[in-house]
Amino acid sequence: MERICEKGCFLKTGEDLSKKVLESQDFEARTFQNVNFSEAILRRSKFISCTFKSCNLSLVKLEGCRLQNVEFIDCKIVGAEFFKCDKMLFSVSFRNCLLHYCNFSDLNMKNTAFSQSKIKEGHFTNTQLSGADFTGVDLSGTIFHNCDLTKADFSRAFNYQIDPTTNKVAKAKFSLPEAVGLLHGFQIVID
Repeated sequence: MERICEKGCFLKTGEDLSKKVLESQDFEARTFQNVNFSEAILRRSKFISCTFKSCNLSLVKLEGCRLQNVEFIDCKIVGAEFFKCDKMLFSVSFRNCLLHYCNFSDLNMKNTAFSQSKIKEGHFTNTQLSGADFTGVDLSGTIFHNCDLTKADFSRAFNYQIDPTTNKVAKAKFSLPEAVGLLHGFQIVID
């Protein structure tokens, strides 16, 4: 893989960084628009108060990456292992993103917004999601296990199956008819 971007580099709108290495780089208050990060290695890089707009982050490597106050808007993110990010100060938000096969296990994502996104076969295990916003989110095949979903908002979310016996769901907000997904694990029949 080709190493790019020395200290202080500037990434242009629409740049193709697929399969490139951005190791130990610091980015603060930057906006990345239409940048292709697919299969890029962002190991130990820091993104602080940055925005990713319409970017492709499919199969991006995030080992030791710091994502602090980072916003993803209209991005395609496939197979990202967010659990490998630096857990200290981890804070992200997603709006209208495709989040397929992403792993968010063992992260503190309290009050994180996923609004209007599509999370297909996502993985949340031991994840702190109290107050998280899943409003209008498609959660097809997504796993929630041993998560704190206290006061999370699942209004108009759909295709979810959340087991209230293995997750904390006190004061979480759900909408009908999708809330029937909460009964899935009980193997009951509803007419």
